[in-house]
Amino acid sequence: MPPRRFYGWKLLAIFWIVVFVNLAFPIYGSSVLNAVMMRDLGLDRRTLGLLFSLFTIMSGLPGPLVALCVDRFGIRRTLFAGSLLVSSGSILMATLVRSGLGAALAFGLLVGTGVAAGGMLGAQAGLARWFIRRRALALSIISTASGVGGFIASPLLNRTIAAAGGDWRMGWWFIAALSLAAGLAALVFVKEKPEDLGQRPDGEAAPGEPGRAGPGSRKPGRGTVHITSEVWSVKEALGGFPYWIMMFCQMGMSCGYTVFLAHGVVHFQDLGHSRAAGAWAPSLMALAGLFAKGLVGVLGDRLDPRFIWAGFIGVFGIGQWLLVGADTQFLLVAASSCMGIGFGGSVVCLAAVISNYYGIKPFAALAGVAVAVNTTLSSVTPSIAGWLYDAGWGYNGVFYTLAAWCLVGAAVLFVMRPPARDPVP
Repeated sequence: MPPRRFYGWKLLAIFWIVVFVNLAFPIYGSSVLNAVMMRDLGLDRRTLGLLFSLFTIMSGLPGPLVALCVDRFGIRRTLFAGSLLVSSGSILMATLVRSGLGAALAFGLLVGTGVAAGGMLGAQAGLARWFIRRRALALSIISTASGVGGFIASPLLNRTIAAAGGDWRMGWWFIAALSLAAGLAALVFVKEKPEDLGQRPDGEAAPGEPGRAGPGSRKPGRGTVHITSEVWSVKEALGGFPYWIMMFCQMGMSCGYTVFLAHGVVHFQDLGHSRAAGAWAPSLMALAGLFAKGLVGVLGDRLDPRFIWAGFIGVFGIGQWLLVGADTQFLLVAASSCMGIGFGGSVVCLAAVISNYYGIKPFAALAGVAVAVNTTLSSVTPSIAGWLYDAGWGYNGVFYTLAAWCLVGAAVLFVMRPPARDPVP
């Protein structure tokens, strides 16, 4: 009987669809939907920032809990539960929300928690189990789901609003239906680990077993990629400086990303761009991110992703600097593209570096902590930016500060060394 085809690539396709829906549409689409909702409900910029801050907190703070659910209940059930939360929160946004408080509960709390449970973390944990030699490639492919979804979500939902006569609630009905379908796909098709199907990571044959090597297998390279052979514990990783240095370097970019998603559309309108042009900015950011993710897929298994990561953070900082005076179409495209390249590549490199430096066993927990720390702390930035704007200071000081943080973080990340365990006495 011929060996069964490696299921990891099929699983990657399912994860891609789930992330495409549950991550990209709530994050990128809400930038357009909430900008229209703000005017319809008479909300100010500070409230708009608070909404996205709460959403950002809830899409990241439960990260360790999501990692625990992945280990205890499985990836399949965790993704399904997250999809139900996104769908439920979207239905509430489409039906009952009439104030900033209602939007905070439905969008910030429910949809945000759904993104945490039904988005990237579970998919990355699954891929780390199914791929070793082509892990960077698999992680870069799954990350394109948010980029493609982001490119599609903003203009699609903007057209949905226009077709509905300016009714932003129709966009939330659309997201609710997509999330429910994604949850059902995860429930039916997701498999927890290769051993459940009698397979091995990358589709390799078992030791001593004659036959093929799977489509994901190849000989180890001789490049400069650092992949640990040690068995790290979560406590050891969190107790070392390298992990937290990487979090510091990522943080400036995370803050800039949340500020742009919360205020980017209205900032471009302030500079004289139309709502349609502003709505395309998150899509351009997502599209540019696809290029960066493809670059990681090509180079990430040959060159240590930490060096690539440092370059991406620096590019994002340039985008934040350009954002200040982006009053022309060229500068709008340049700023959005730089931020898209920087953020799109960095999210892949973060996952690849954590799994390479600390191994598969603590990956879900360490990635959960990374998401929780970055999203929780960066969630404050949109509120600060909104408060400064309403106080008459504008956005420029925030953008320049975050640009400098990114450039410093890029330099630090480039020169740091991989973590090393303390010798056992």
